[in-house]
Amino acid sequence: MGLYDQLFKEIFQDKDMIIEFINLFLPSLKKFNITPDKITIEKTKFTDLNYGDKESDILFKINYDNNDLYLFLLLEHQSSIDYLMQFRILEYMVRIWRNYINRHKSKNKGFKLPPIIPVVFYNGKRKWTAEIWYMEKIQNWQLFDIYTPRFKYELIDLSQIDRKRLIDIKNALGLLLSIDKTDKKNIKEAFQEIEKAFKGLPKDEKKKFTEYLNKFLIVLSQKNRIENIEINIESGEEEFRMFENFVKAIDESLKESFEKGIEKGFEKGIEKGIEKGIEKGKFEGEKTIAKSLLFKKFGDNIVPYLNNLDYLDIKTIEDLTNNIFDITLEEAINLLKNSSN
Repeated sequence: MGLYDQLFKEIFQDKDMIIEFINLFLPSLKKFNITPDKITIEKTKFTDLNYGDKESDILFKINYDNNDLYLFLLLEHQSSIDYLMQFRILEYMVRIWRNYINRHKSKNKGFKLPPIIPVVFYNGKRKWTAEIWYMEKIQNWQLFDIYTPRFKYELIDLSQIDRKRLIDIKNALGLLLSIDKTDKKNIKEAFQEIEKAFKGLPKDEKKKFTEYLNKFLIVLSQKNRIENIEINIESGEEEFRMFENFVKAIDESLKESFEKGIEKGFEKGIEKGIEKGIEKGKFEGEKTIAKSLLFKKFGDNIVPYLNNLDYLDIKTIEDLTNNIFDITLEEAINLLKNSSN
């Protein structure tokens, strides 16, 4: 599971954040006044379906007016678009209903299946262009209307949502998603806007925001190929200081990276079309990120082995950083020790 998926998977284990997500993106459900005790996080591993990382799909059972519905969330962070998404969702829906039938073991005439709301949460660079209605994937569906399933999935395309719009929502999830849409060219501007919005949040929203802030900063740093920066939020720290410190740390990191030739390697390679220069710059950038993430997680215990990153290929280093939340100290040391052999 990639770094993005791990982060959003963790967020959606928090029922308060699920409610925030529903209120933000699924306003039709707000009328049911859903509370955390009405939400159950279900297992979604359908081993017979071959759709890559099944851990990136999340299923919630929601009780509304003494009835159940299922909210099925697919996390799509790849740049490529799945143009058979309708069929993929249909297969998942059939499995969800099959499990429901097996659990209830009812064949009574009055037995009903619960509704399922499928949601695609997309954060790729390209605009999502696949159809969202199932029947639009069926050739000449109008001629066979009565035989064609009619449903759609809800699409949340973050690539089409402006950062300032997310900030203006003025809740924890909106501000966190706005961080994800920030790049190093507008970090100062973005965090000034986030800082201002953060100060106006209620106390519980501030708590939710700071709980996930550091992990969003890791993703932001990795996405922009800059040395990872962590700002630990202490309970007694003044609120505005964490933003000020982060922006300052990013500036220093960018300057240091430039001096080390990380960005220079990219720019020189691109300008001259020298493939070797590009690859070298990319390798140095990935290596710097990996060192920072490993030190952040394991501290002094990992320091004697960090130089062994020089012996790893770039794909192995990328895999290491993408799975940093899951790897143990022993696994990291073994990987680095064996790299020099």
